[in-house]
Amino acid sequence: MKKTSKNFLIISLIIVATSGAYLYFSNDINSEKIVPVALGSSLVSSAKEDVMGTLDNKITADIAFLTTLVSLKKITIDTVFFDNVFFNALKNNTVKIEPVLPGRVNPFSPIESIGGRNNIVGSNVVTDQPTQLTDKTAVLNGIINTTTGVTNIYFQYGVSEQILNNTTDLVSQSMVGTFIKNISGLTPKTTYFYKACAKINNLTVCGETVSFTTK
Repeated sequence: MKKTSKNFLIISLIIVATSGAYLYFSNDINSEKIVPVALGSSLVSSAKEDVMGTLDNKITADIAFLTTLVSLKKITIDTVFFDNVFFNALKNNTVKIEPVLPGRVNPFSPIESIGGRNNIVGSNVVTDQPTQLTDKTAVLNGIINTTTGVTNIYFQYGVSEQILNNTTDLVSQSMVGTFIKNISGLTPKTTYFYKACAKINNLTVCGETVSFTTK
């Protein structure tokens, strides 16, 4: 009998504890369900108020801008600036660019006009120093720094730097771009001037003029 009563008491305690735990956690769950809904409603309402406030402010600013724009009926320009001494002292430094033939290898190289033709004096053709000088002969040297569109390689020489009235036969350039020409019939102890020339893309290209004196 005592054993039965003891078992009944234990079972009763278990039931009571279970019921209490159930009621406790049930209340927590219900409270959690209610609070987020109320809080969420508050947040939604607050967000709506912020959006509406921002929109109202934007509309007000737009209306104020349009009102100011409509009120501008006349715009005047103060011309006193044009009577300023410094303004009147300004000068037009425009540089006229003369037209040139298209297809220049180096568009930034300077141009000189000789005989009505444009000769490009640049780094594409270089006049090198002569070698093997004698009293009547010399070896003229030149360099071409390009490999495309090159034709008619030759030298011009003479006793005047302004008039190079002698032109050699056409020569061929080496694989590294150098070319030479042996000239004869020179006058002893005479200063000569010469330059290397070639046609590149149908334009005459010459190097700088170099001088030498025979022995």
